[in-house]
Amino acid sequence: MCLKKRTLIIALTVMTLVIFGLLPLLQAAEFSADMEISAKGKVVARGKMFIQENLSRTEMAQGGRKITVISNPDKGIMWSLMPQGKTYMEMPMEADSQGDYSDKLIEALKKSGRLIGKETVNKVACEKYEFTDDGRKATFWISEKDNIPVRIVTGDSEINYYNIQVGQQSDNLFSPPADYKKFNMPQMPEGMPNGMKMPTGGPR
Repeated sequence: MCLKKRTLIIALTVMTLVIFGLLPLLQAAEFSADMEISAKGKVVARGKMFIQENLSRTEMAQGGRKITVISNPDKGIMWSLMPQGKTYMEMPMEADSQGDYSDKLIEALKKSGRLIGKETVNKVACEKYEFTDDGRKATFWISEKDNIPVRIVTGDSEINYYNIQVGQQSDNLFSPPADYKKFNMPQMPEGMPNGMKMPTGGPR
């Protein structure tokens, strides 16, 4: 799978979670879950999510290739891991996607949202909320038992979580492995003539 397609999947996941500040919403407890991302009714990616307080790890697979994204708001960075080559890229997180990821935030979001009713989603008893921000609307279903989102719908995008397992997660999941090398994307030097190609980059 080409880098462009891998980047598209990462962007879709992060954009969907962050667009309404819903990434903090997911980070309300320590848990793991299988995830499925759909766009316009079609499944575009499947994977697994791990949450440890305000840290998150998303693993996705497509076309036989696997890519992992780790978010660390405390450090203001995200890592994109590429297991095939044991490399990773480091990217800054947007300022508005950082902040307090405690249980107080999920309660604040529930208060700012409108409770529509109660439904069983993915075999989990949930409260259904509608949340609007600057004219954009999101609907989310939160587990009554664990206070964890089970489904999030924003426009044509939908994220579902299955097999939610609440419990302590290993610290090793939330940082690049020691044997991975950092990959730096080559940058175009100032004043380089148009048409001159940069040498192929690689891990350092």
